[in-house]
Amino acid sequence: MVQVTGLKKYFKTRKSGLLEKPGVLRAVDDISITIPAGKTLGLVGESGSGKTTAARSILRLIEPDSGRVSIGDTDVTALPGGDLRRFRRNMQIVFQDPYSSLNPRMTVGKIISEPLKIHEDLSKKELRDRITELLSLVGLQDEHADRYPHEFSGGQRQRVGIARAIALNPGFIILDEPVSALDVSIQGQILNLLMDLQEKLNLTYLFVAHDLAVVEHMSDRIAVMYLGKIVEENTKLGLYTNPLHPYSRNLLKSIPKNEPVKHGFSVLHGEIPSPENPPSGCHFHPRCQHAMDICREQYPAMRDENGARVACHLYST
Repeated sequence: MVQVTGLKKYFKTRKSGLLEKPGVLRAVDDISITIPAGKTLGLVGESGSGKTTAARSILRLIEPDSGRVSIGDTDVTALPGGDLRRFRRNMQIVFQDPYSSLNPRMTVGKIISEPLKIHEDLSKKELRDRITELLSLVGLQDEHADRYPHEFSGGQRQRVGIARAIALNPGFIILDEPVSALDVSIQGQILNLLMDLQEKLNLTYLFVAHDLAVVEHMSDRIAVMYLGKIVEENTKLGLYTNPLHPYSRNLLKSIPKNEPVKHGFSVLHGEIPSPENPPSGCHFHPRCQHAMDICREQYPAMRDENGARVACHLYST
């Protein structure tokens, strides 16, 4: 099980004037999530909502300012440098861009073997056999080990990134928009590969994305993030059939559909505010058609509602 409690990550911003004080950008502002072993939690929201910062803070690729991250029985946020490095074999990440995340000067075999050389003590034959096994698991051939990343398509490069992520048999993997840079025809293949690997290896996923159709395909539960905060966490069925938060409803309505419609699809009006200067009260109230006076004054507490969690004053009475 992966449990995140009260995670925060703030960044100081530079002052633009001589007398202006540096600002604070609240990229991740007190989020809490739980992912059962072998399950997938989708994390969705508009660009700039803090999804990637949250994901990297969970793995301590970016040091969080406060909060607790537990993977299994281990408090990751309390691990000192050496222990954290050894524990990294249990948590990995697949990045969004399958080209920039791979070293262009290294062959695929060297890329996949790098974590094995750091964490394992394998002979040359054992190392080669493990590389062959990993390539086979992600749908590549043994001969691909001697090629460089630029010799592959985007989908094949992402398969290499996935092979590297599962090389040490981690229990938890963060998938940071793993198919958004790929052609639509390839996205389904990579998603099916990830689901097959989850079943074979009993992997726990945090799936970060802005494409709600992709998240629906992959996730068991879904957390909706807005301006650094979780505004709703719901089951897949619950979110897509009866979303609770107005922001969730607007996100779902904005998905283009194949059916012909008279007046087009709904659009979520306005832009996401700056996390450096968020609106008072509920951060979504300037864009919300249900905004009340209390929404402008007080941020709503997270409440349990029929198996879901939602932060909205509509459910406070």
